[in-house]
Amino acid sequence: MNTLRNLIVAGCLFFGLASAQAAKVNGIINFQGDTVHMELSGQQNWDYDVKRLDKKGQVVVEMTVPALDESTIGSLSSFKSDFVTAVAVDRKGPDGKNVIQFTLSGEDIETFDYLTDQPSRLIMDFYVNPSAKPKKDGKAVAKKDTQIPTELPAKDVKPVAKAKTDKNRKPAADTLAIADQGVGFAANDSVKSGIFDGGDPDYSRFSVKDYEIKEEAMIRAKDNYYIPFPMLETPVSYWEKMKFTPAIYQISPQSTEENKQARLLLTLFEKQRYGVYLKTQAWFKDKYPKSEYNEVIDFMTADVHLALWQEEGRMKDYDEAMQKYKEAVAKYPRSALAERTSVKTGFLALEKGDALNSLRLFQEHIDNKNFSGKESVSKDLARLGMGLAFMKLNKWTDAIAQFDQVEKEAFNRDLKVEAAYRRGDVWVRGKNYAKAVDEYQKALKKYPEGQSSYPNAFFNQAESLFMMNKYPQSLDTYREFVKKFPSSNHSAFAMTRMGELLEIFGADKSRVMGAYLETYFRYGETPNAVIARLRLLSTRMKGMKPKEVNHAVEEIMSLAKKIDLPNIEQFATVMVADGYTHRGEHQKAVDLLSKYYKEHPTSVDVPLLTNRIVSNINDKLESEVNDGNFIKALKTHSQYADNWLKNSKRLDTKYNVGRAFEMAGVPVEAERYYKDVLNRIYAIRGTAEAKEIQVKEQIPSEDELNLRLSNVFTQEQKYNQAYDYLKNIKTPEKMDEQSQIERVNIAVRLLEKRGDNDSAVRYLGELLRTWKGQPQLVAEPYLKLAELQVKQSKPDEAIQSLEMIDKLQSDSGKISPVIHAKALEMMGDIYLNKKQQDLATGSYEKLLEKYEDNRPLSSIRYKLGQIYFKAGEIQKAAEVWNDFKGDKSGFWKNLAQEQLKNSEWRDGYKKYIKRIPAMSENEQGQ
Repeated sequence: MNTLRNLIVAGCLFFGLASAQAAKVNGIINFQGDTVHMELSGQQNWDYDVKRLDKKGQVVVEMTVPALDESTIGSLSSFKSDFVTAVAVDRKGPDGKNVIQFTLSGEDIETFDYLTDQPSRLIMDFYVNPSAKPKKDGKAVAKKDTQIPTELPAKDVKPVAKAKTDKNRKPAADTLAIADQGVGFAANDSVKSGIFDGGDPDYSRFSVKDYEIKEEAMIRAKDNYYIPFPMLETPVSYWEKMKFTPAIYQISPQSTEENKQARLLLTLFEKQRYGVYLKTQAWFKDKYPKSEYNEVIDFMTADVHLALWQEEGRMKDYDEAMQKYKEAVAKYPRSALAERTSVKTGFLALEKGDALNSLRLFQEHIDNKNFSGKESVSKDLARLGMGLAFMKLNKWTDAIAQFDQVEKEAFNRDLKVEAAYRRGDVWVRGKNYAKAVDEYQKALKKYPEGQSSYPNAFFNQAESLFMMNKYPQSLDTYREFVKKFPSSNHSAFAMTRMGELLEIFGADKSRVMGAYLETYFRYGETPNAVIARLRLLSTRMKGMKPKEVNHAVEEIMSLAKKIDLPNIEQFATVMVADGYTHRGEHQKAVDLLSKYYKEHPTSVDVPLLTNRIVSNINDKLESEVNDGNFIKALKTHSQYADNWLKNSKRLDTKYNVGRAFEMAGVPVEAERYYKDVLNRIYAIRGTAEAKEIQVKEQIPSEDELNLRLSNVFTQEQKYNQAYDYLKNIKTPEKMDEQSQIERVNIAVRLLEKRGDNDSAVRYLGELLRTWKGQPQLVAEPYLKLAELQVKQSKPDEAIQSLEMIDKLQSDSGKISPVIHAKALEMMGDIYLNKKQQDLATGSYEKLLEKYEDNRPLSSIRYKLGQIYFKAGEIQKAAEVWNDFKGDKSGFWKNLAQEQLKNSEWRDGYKKYIKRIPAMSENEQGQ
């Protein structure tokens, strides 16, 4: 639970590290449903801490919070409940804070603390962990051995769970005589069970204002996978009442043996000794074939067979029960039980899934003249059942006709209301979502009293609006559903969908994850909360370690088996693949989706999986190109070109392939791909399709494509076309800095090819004077400017440009070694040409010191030694030439050795001449 708390409030805590504010905190604590709920307010940024401790055998939760006001301290200190047995407040906490101590009743009490904004509140809930093991009671329970007298041997039969009979209730014949005001059976309990959020009862944390909705997020959501949730089918209230209020059988005691045996059968029935009952009943029938108790026994026997079917699931018991019911109704048409049993058989068949047989049974009931007349509740109920049966058989208009008739002709208002609320269900089943929404809204408006009894009108309406892409209305309706029916099994689906809707609207990721976390917290391991858990695991895979990823994948696939939803395996597979995508493991995602596609060729959602596979292939291509691994990128393209990418229309894929060819030095192929992309962009410019592609794909701008085409035409030496594409760049200032520099370099190269060095220099000079981006990016333009200045015979200006490169390297250390090395070499060459040997040697020595270990600079070392050699510093030259490095320095090393040998011969020759006077004089004269 601490982990859940940390996940939910980590972002809030980050900003709440300041000391407690002077303002006092106020709050309330109360019992809501099955939860103790404490709510504090009065702070914008909460700085608090929660610890769970074991003090002298008692479980204590300590919560450190900003100082509380007196009324809050009083209400907390006086609070007691079954969960929290005592609350104490220590006013002398750290940093002026208060420490609240909650003493819990046991280990099975869990806590959940979280923050809300708008308004800002700190909330703590205490609840019983449903998975905690109950404490064993050491006391033995004495069982009374009840013996049932019978002439036949008794056989133990496992009892069937059955509602306890109310001894004071009226006979079963009265169960359909319901007042016109209706029953409260389906009304929602006023106490909202489950984890009810008293701090935000309207669930406003899930609301999104119009200005918060991001169009790009909604476009991107079109490619997301949203599994359809099952329709919420509200039980038929009268049928539910019949099931839980079984018939009451009474046999008045008499002194006859027949009466005694009949009462024995009733006792066996009430004690649920069904096996013994059936044997005794057969014996009784043989002995008393014309018994006055046969009517009760025949209906009772049918109930026994039904109970056996419900317990053991044997079809023969169901068939026997239905046959017995049919025979009893036919044999005793005037019985008080006949009408009730007749309509019961129709609902039993409907509940079992036998819609066709239920239609026949309901129609027989309606046609039976022995039952009540025009105002019969049972016949209206049968028509309601027929509507449901037609709906199960996909006979939409027939179903609507039955519901229309019930609403129009029924005398009981409850049935009218129910029929109206059922019409929307018909169109949900028929996937006519617009009609479904219309019918639900009409019912809610016409019969507002049914709002608390028919959750289908909210959940199914919200799901219909979702399927119609009416997302804001869908979110509002889901919120209304969760607010009214927090304990519904479908509330987990609703909260999951609200999280998905927040993502569709482009809400902050923390809010989306918060919705899924809350769903999982509220509804735990229930099947309906599985989808939220799958989305959580998929998103979290990005930050997991490899072993954790493997466990997450196993959990996702395992959880998917716990819920019976269409295409749940496909959904789980997509969630795992999305997790791999978030991690950048695109090949794993492609392999997983491809495998599923091949294994389920007839049931797979082809567009969904194909789009995801192609998207991952493109992401893989882009990643490889960005890493400079163009060979791997071209291999990836070749691997999928004839299968997954064959019919793909993605522009970013073509662009990335073009980049790979450009990097590989194949400008002709790059040109073809770039032109295809640019022409397509021109064709859809200004359309909705263009906007959708811009959001869904990582496509370049028109200016970027023109730049790439200009570069490849320059490589192809097609300078006129290169210049034309360069001119097509309309807003160079909106391009990234690297592209802006590249554009300048291409322009200078083209101007240079035209022989217009002066314009090239002006172009570069203007860029360098106005550049405000990353300094290291202008190193290459400075180098080019220096080259042009040398051609213009402006060595001093060239040196200034080169010195700027050296300064940028000193300041940032981020200049490309290639550019810096070229700059130092060119600077040395210029100084050498200007006869400034000292400065030249300084540049060369700096070049050798920084880059000789990693670059072939033997020619520079030879040049440096030669400067010293020509200056007569032979020893210095020898020292320089003695340090040649690398396997390819042999030529320059040999050349240097020859120079040194010649120098030694000349020195020896001079010494010999000086010893001969005539030659010495001649030498001097010369």
